[in-house]
Amino acid sequence: MELGRLENNRGVTLVELIVVALIIGVAASVALPRALKTSPRQELTRAARQLARDLEQTRTRAVSTKRLVRVSFDGPADFYTAFMDTTEDRRGEIFEDAEEARESKLVARGSRAGLPGVRLPKRVTFGAGSASAGPLGEPTSDPITLSGDRLEFNTRGMVIPLGTSGVIFLTHEDDPSLVAAVTVSGAGAFQTWHYRNGSWER
Repeated sequence: MELGRLENNRGVTLVELIVVALIIGVAASVALPRALKTSPRQELTRAARQLARDLEQTRTRAVSTKRLVRVSFDGPADFYTAFMDTTEDRRGEIFEDAEEARESKLVARGSRAGLPGVRLPKRVTFGAGSASAGPLGEPTSDPITLSGDRLEFNTRGMVIPLGTSGVIFLTHEDDPSLVAAVTVSGAGAFQTWHYRNGSWER
């Protein structure tokens, strides 16, 4: 009698398997979006690091092609793109057209007025938020302290005019106390900073 009972309980029906699969599916659909959601701080940090990588990529492109390359920032549109001198004799002329933007090889993650380039991630904007001064004491009234809101690299990867330096501020729309900055040195070095508890840290 006991043996018969054990034999009857040994199998699992298809209906039971489906119910278990449905329960697992519902639990995963609730938990997964929460696990994958990034915080505003993470979004801002990621955007600042990506900007620094894009600037380094553009500088490297200038060296490898032996051509002038320019990065132009459009603050109100939260957009930036790169242009490369495409003249045959490498005259160092840039007209900021779509062909020059494509030749710069900056990875396009958006476009503006037909120009391929990089649009800042959603809710990340150019701005200094609640920071009263930059990481090196720069004023924060202008989110892009580069002359003409642009950065140019010569064939040796140096920022021109020589000695030019500046800072690009990023903030998050959801929390103005979250601020990041990318500083640019005349030698073409980029440093990412984060504003925390009233001070800057790398």
